[in-house]
Amino acid sequence: MRVLVLTEEIWNDGIYPGNVMTNWFMDFPGTLANLYLASGEPNNPCCSRYYQITDKMAARSLITKKGTGKWFFTRSYRETESSAKMRDVNRISNRVIKNTFGGTARLCRDFVWLRSDFKDSLLMDFLEDFRPEVIFSLRFYSRRMLYMERLLHSVTGAPVITFTGDDEYSLRQLNFSPFYWTRKLLFRRDLRRTASIYTKYLTLSERQAKEMEEDLGVPAGILRKGGQFTEYSKKEVTGPIRIIYAGRLYCNRNKTLAAIAEALAAINEKEVLITLEIYTRDKVNKKEQRLLCDDRSVFLRDFVSQDELKKIYKESDIALLTESFDLKNRLLTKYSFSTKVVDCLASSCAVLAIGPYENEGIRYLKKNKAAICIGKQENILPVLSHFVKHPDKIEVYQRRAWELGQREHQKEKIKDEIKELFDMAVNDNKNR
Repeated sequence: MRVLVLTEEIWNDGIYPGNVMTNWFMDFPGTLANLYLASGEPNNPCCSRYYQITDKMAARSLITKKGTGKWFFTRSYRETESSAKMRDVNRISNRVIKNTFGGTARLCRDFVWLRSDFKDSLLMDFLEDFRPEVIFSLRFYSRRMLYMERLLHSVTGAPVITFTGDDEYSLRQLNFSPFYWTRKLLFRRDLRRTASIYTKYLTLSERQAKEMEEDLGVPAGILRKGGQFTEYSKKEVTGPIRIIYAGRLYCNRNKTLAAIAEALAAINEKEVLITLEIYTRDKVNKKEQRLLCDDRSVFLRDFVSQDELKKIYKESDIALLTESFDLKNRLLTKYSFSTKVVDCLASSCAVLAIGPYENEGIRYLKKNKAAICIGKQENILPVLSHFVKHPDKIEVYQRRAWELGQREHQKEKIKDEIKELFDMAVNDNKNR
């Protein structure tokens, strides 16, 4: 089976460790090709055929009226020393665009892409050579991705299966920018126009899948990250309880972490009974440094690799998942099912989920009783104090986390579901 994977970001496991694409497509029993809309070189063990179109290439196509792009192959997966540097460059570049131009830049980017013509470009030769049987689109609220989905489907006739991790259609958001709402309404129009080509619309959220099925009239389903859940191994909680947070600080997660830090300082007033270690690649300012690192209850650590993080989890008691409590981010992330949910379930630790219960990931953990869930900021101190007094209960949640992961998130089970989905799409397309 030949699958064309359409992505907006570069498929590089050095820049984006724990990449969900590699999680899904490692050892895929078919041939993969990746069309991506970003700068940089891919680096992953799953795919060797690529076609790249950047913003600069799209702008050149608009000006010259000639399609452009880069078709290339990579021979092997490699660990790169420059990955951390490239990750910082990408993050700084994206931050400059967002903070300086915001919605205006996004509207301008959409204008360029939606008026570029690739039908006489090398892309057509790439598609003719690869002849995809399925197009899998990993999309995050992007009009240019919708444009590329329509283009690829019209040229190849291959069925399109799309996956989104964003609340891209709902109008229940808090934003005062006219540029945001202009782009939102244009995206909704384009999505309704594109929906007819979808064989399946995949999301992280059961609620979102149901709403999109009703609103767009397309079959929808759930696709989540898989993990490794071997035999359960009990860990005794001894000494100060050790909590680990590994992730980003954006969407005001830093404020939730600061509230946790304040609670720990109160619990540890006389002696250290519980600690929090924060592993992040995000830079922090002086105020955040003061709030998130007292070198007694809370420690701010440098970013570590996935292999190093697994070792840290093995030596710890609780894996922490956090979301923001403020209204804007509650609405923004209500359908979010962080890949960290599965990472935490597979950590061998108990899972502590702190954030609003309408968040899909926390809602899921609470529904399955697989985590210590705190849905209100004022409950952080009393709940953590309770588990400090009763550490044996942490061991109960260690097992519950493993049981949910073993039952629902085995990596091989997820891969089989993806393969079955692709097979059905190909067969249905042949029978039309």
